[in-house]
Amino acid sequence: MSESYLVCMDSETGGFYAKEVDVLTLFMAVVDDNFRILEELDLKLKPNDRLPIVNQEAMEINKIDLEKHLKDPETITYAEARLKIIAFVKKYFKKRGRYSNLYPMGQNVMFDLKFIWEHIIPESEWDTLFSYNIEDTKNAGLFLKRAGWLPPSIGNLDSMVTHFEIPKLTAQEAKGDVRMTIEVYKKMIELMKSKKEGGQTQDLISLLEAE
Repeated sequence: MSESYLVCMDSETGGFYAKEVDVLTLFMAVVDDNFRILEELDLKLKPNDRLPIVNQEAMEINKIDLEKHLKDPETITYAEARLKIIAFVKKYFKKRGRYSNLYPMGQNVMFDLKFIWEHIIPESEWDTLFSYNIEDTKNAGLFLKRAGWLPPSIGNLDSMVTHFEIPKLTAQEAKGDVRMTIEVYKKMIELMKSKKEGGQTQDLISLLEAE
């Protein structure tokens, strides 16, 4: 039995650039090899000692009422969030020599990682807990389109959910996006396992590594 885990994540932010605006929510789910969600962490966030920096366009997309968000007793500071995230993942963390058994995963997950590194956990500390290998359903979708196994119209998470006939949850909300991303990833793996090359089954990861 593998002791590797995917840590699927998504955030809602006050804009598009981590160095300019703040992150407001973060949802993470630990997933085993059978795509079972073992545990989830749902965080409402705010800066340590100032008001969040946001732009109107982003707030119209994420539909977060900033005033209510800040008054919510469940909203915690970035410093508090750092401790919660570390405690959350350390329950599953196991070092393999120099490498971690925890793999960050998401739809365009580098976007979320940049906000985490900028505001919550510095990249250097993050790298002591997580593998440098990243599972990204957006990049996987681009590969599958080039290979001719997904239609050209596939792009964002919503289009993938529709294509794979996955039940839709609340879009542009971190919890719903994480759960749909896990199901999309599962469907992608099933798609690749249905493709035979020389009688051998190849999964998505091995094909991407060979790309």
